[in-house]
This record gives sequence, structure tokens and C-alpha cells, in this order.
Amino acid sequence: MRIADLRPGMRNVCLEAEVIEAGEAKKIVARGSERAILEALISDGSGQIKLVLWDDRIVELRPGDRVAIEGGVVTSYKGEWRLNVSKGGSISKL
Repeated sequence: MRIADLRPGMRNVCLEAEVIEAGEAKKIVARGSERAILEALISDGSGQIKLVLWDDRIVELRPGDRVAIEGGVVTSYKGEWRLNVSKGGSISKL
């Protein structure tokens, strides 16, 4: 699958991409409980999307890293499309 083909509501997204920008993991309160979140910007040549890793799916990312994502979910948050990897999904460095 390519980033250009993603749309909010898509599930079980599998793709490979390069990390363009990577933030640090931080703690937030979501749905009434504290969770860990890490946001990064990824690209596969067809487009870019914000990658959001949750809780035990968080891995250290740096610009230039190549990643494979399986079981991702595309959401829209404040008008921005995001590829979320949480329970049921996985990410690995290539």
C-alpha cells in the first residue's frame, strides 16, 4: 500500500516508509487514562503522513530510518490524517 492511497477509516494498513521527522515519546491523558505516544512524519515517495505510535508499540525513530508497518489504522485528528499503530498493529525497522 502507498501513503497516497490512504484515507481516514482504513484499517489493517501495511506499508514501508522512511522517517522524515521524529519526535520524542511523551505521556498524555487519552480516554481517561495516561498513555504514551510518539509522533513522526513518514514518506514513501508517493506522499507523507504523520505516524502515531502508542504505548508498547513505541520504538525509537530517527530521520532516515526505514520502517515496515502492519495493521495500522488511518484516522483524522483536527483535520490532519494520521497513521496509528496501537494494539493489533506492529512496526519494525528495516
